[in-house]
Amino acid sequence: MSTRSVGSRLEACTAAWLISAGGVLSCAIFVGWTYWFRADLEAAAVGLGFATIVGPALGLVWAGHRLVRSGIEPERYDRILRWCVGGAVGFLAVNVAVMSIYPWVSTAGNVAWAHFSVNAGAIAGFAVGYVEARAIQRAVEATAATVRAERLAEERALLSYLNDLLRHEVLNSAQIIGGHASLARERVGADDPDAMRSHLETIDRESDALTGVIGEVRAMLDANRDAEQTGVVDLHDVLTAEIDALEHRFDGVTVEREIPEAVRASGNEGVSWIFANVLENAVEHDPSSTTRLEVTVDPDATAETVTVTIADDGPGIPPEKRGTLFERKSENHGLGLYLAHILAKRYDGTIELTETGSDGSVFTVTLSQPADRNEDDRAGKRRPAAVTRRARLSRERTSDSRLESADPTEST
Repeated sequence: MSTRSVGSRLEACTAAWLISAGGVLSCAIFVGWTYWFRADLEAAAVGLGFATIVGPALGLVWAGHRLVRSGIEPERYDRILRWCVGGAVGFLAVNVAVMSIYPWVSTAGNVAWAHFSVNAGAIAGFAVGYVEARAIQRAVEATAATVRAERLAEERALLSYLNDLLRHEVLNSAQIIGGHASLARERVGADDPDAMRSHLETIDRESDALTGVIGEVRAMLDANRDAEQTGVVDLHDVLTAEIDALEHRFDGVTVEREIPEAVRASGNEGVSWIFANVLENAVEHDPSSTTRLEVTVDPDATAETVTVTIADDGPGIPPEKRGTLFERKSENHGLGLYLAHILAKRYDGTIELTETGSDGSVFTVTLSQPADRNEDDRAGKRRPAAVTRRARLSRERTSDSRLESADPTEST
């Protein structure tokens, strides 16, 4: 635990100690009251005062002690203290009003009455504040437990899918590579260059496919790290690198971009994979020889979110496919839009199909902006390397053909 966190906790616990100190002070005041009015007090009066004043005062001492050990977050102590003070002041005000109409027969009695009102009101206020804080604490813990359960369920589903993906895609590609490598070895020295070239091209293509799958799995694992390890990325750099890589990989692609400088989002290297998959999905499933894309970045005026819109001129998405667009595909183990959805959710963002029709589709990605847009986040220092690595991997993939199928619901 850091020195700062310890200091913050001790500062928060001050409210609990103040409650106990109030009880101790009340006991001291009772002793002073007994001494000051000793000539006017009878034993019965002192006994009654002890029961009605010292009893609640000791309750306050115990309450502060109990609060520190209650499991309630220290940040809620101040509110309990305010309830305690408010109860004391409120109950005292009510009793002062009553005393002004029906005063006690002696000054000592009126002082004891007021003292009792303060202690009783403080105890009542503490009880209300404590119950409220416990209720809030339980609600927060229940919500946190639900979130953890959902996160664990998502992680189990993700790990199951990754296991399925690696078993099918990686193993299948490895078997193909091994088989063609064996055939190529058998043909060494044979007068059949075309067959040798075919085997080598297959090995090269499957190797690239393996590289892509491994890179996508790595992106999902990176995004699955703890939230505190998530840094800040520059969307201008990320989008520019991904668009350049897309235009380098595919012929006939034109991308119009409106990307302002210095727009940041919370995330890590996985952010680049969100946009890479959406961009590639639009291009690879466009049956025409040319594809036109528009990428627009619109920072929210409140500086809480940033919205990236990606529009294409493809054939659109059939109505029956839209509801499962971002779900994992059992018939195709490429991650594609499923990966984009998982990554966006990991960064507290969203990805949606906002428009689709015969003239094209529009995808909207919304990400959170860092609280301090001007801070130099440590993760940001790694950003250029991360973007370059992702863009280089994209350029190294084969660009010999687009997918023969034009179904826009298939993942890349």
